[in-house]
Amino acid sequence: EIMDTLHKFEQLYNEAVSTYKNQLPLCAAENVVSPFSKIMLSSSLQEKYLLGASSTYQENNFLGSDKLFEFNIFLNQLCSELYGAKYADARTLSGINAVTSLLMTLFEVGDIIYISSDEYGGHTSIKKICRRLGLITRYIPYDYDKLDFDYEQLNNALTEENPKGILVCLSDVLFQPKLEKIDLPEDCILLYDATQTLGLIAGKENKNPFEHFNSRNDNFIMFGATHKTLPGVTCGLILTNNPTLLQKYETINPDYLRNTHFHHILSLITTLIEFEKFGKAYSQNIRYMNERLSQKLLQSGFNLVGGERCSETHQIWISFSNQNELSAFFEACCRYGISVTKREKKVYNDFGIRIGLQEIARYNWETDIIETIAIIFTAIKNNMPSEEITKHVNNFLNAKRTLNYTFSEAQVNHFKKSLHDC
Repeated sequence: EIMDTLHKFEQLYNEAVSTYKNQLPLCAAENVVSPFSKIMLSSSLQEKYLLGASSTYQENNFLGSDKLFEFNIFLNQLCSELYGAKYADARTLSGINAVTSLLMTLFEVGDIIYISSDEYGGHTSIKKICRRLGLITRYIPYDYDKLDFDYEQLNNALTEENPKGILVCLSDVLFQPKLEKIDLPEDCILLYDATQTLGLIAGKENKNPFEHFNSRNDNFIMFGATHKTLPGVTCGLILTNNPTLLQKYETINPDYLRNTHFHHILSLITTLIEFEKFGKAYSQNIRYMNERLSQKLLQSGFNLVGGERCSETHQIWISFSNQNELSAFFEACCRYGISVTKREKKVYNDFGIRIGLQEIARYNWETDIIETIAIIFTAIKNNMPSEEITKHVNNFLNAKRTLNYTFSEAQVNHFKKSLHDC
């Protein structure tokens, strides 16, 4: 019976792995984690607890936890170099866990905060979370023509209402918001979810908000999940230069979170070490691929949100005239194993497809992968015979690819041998 159960698990696992291996991975929410970053997932330190703040060691702690705390210091040093943030906190388990924890520690029931609407790309969970926490929400005004917030209207609203916080949390993002244009009231906290662009910011391909919010008096926090353009395992990363805000949200542990999944924190550290060496070139490749594919899609008659203004991120949005066109294109992508995201939001002109290039940008290909994607999309758009589309998809599946922007196999093995338990 035990062997039957094990066999069932093996079958389920192998079917799932086979499914993903036979996909063209253009989902903007996923990435591939390198063997170097995965080493720490088997660390025996994953079972260990470190209670208390990320910046100050709590004396009433578990035996040996002082050694774990030294990794907090190491993480701060890495994030200072990559992001220009003095304080880094990786105790939360995901991006949503990070934002929920921040909302619980920074605000009180009845506080007013401005959030981003899902109609222009805001994360759909935010309003629900705020409502459950007793927070009153207003939507940040948006200019659909400029594909950015309406800062004049927002600043007028902030002056009139004096809210406690502003939460910019965009899942769909082509162009970085100009956060420096927000006139923050004195006691208002600006929270910026940079989940989609943490890697591009560290790789210097996106503007770093900490170039503007560089003072200890700035009420600014940048946070995000670490598994999109920053290609690590799932973890929540919180960054700030403000020690007062730090003291407020450091009560995340032990108030709202106990076991911080320390192996994920260690894995994040190795990802950041990897990114120090390879992140700039990787980020440049994401933007290069984005520019090339955007040009080819425009030449093939696709309607891109933003037109000829190339995206600043890893995302490209294709807009369709109606729901039937959108559904036909999306269903064809699913049929041929092309992983994209279907969107029905105003910012997509109501009907759109979101694609992301962060995963394929991690590979060296023996074929021109951008040319291949453009050919496949154009073939689907023009309703070419299924045999023709399948041929081009198979060209992708059969193309040799090697993981790039990471340490060599020899370097990874040398590092593993230097550790006691990996």
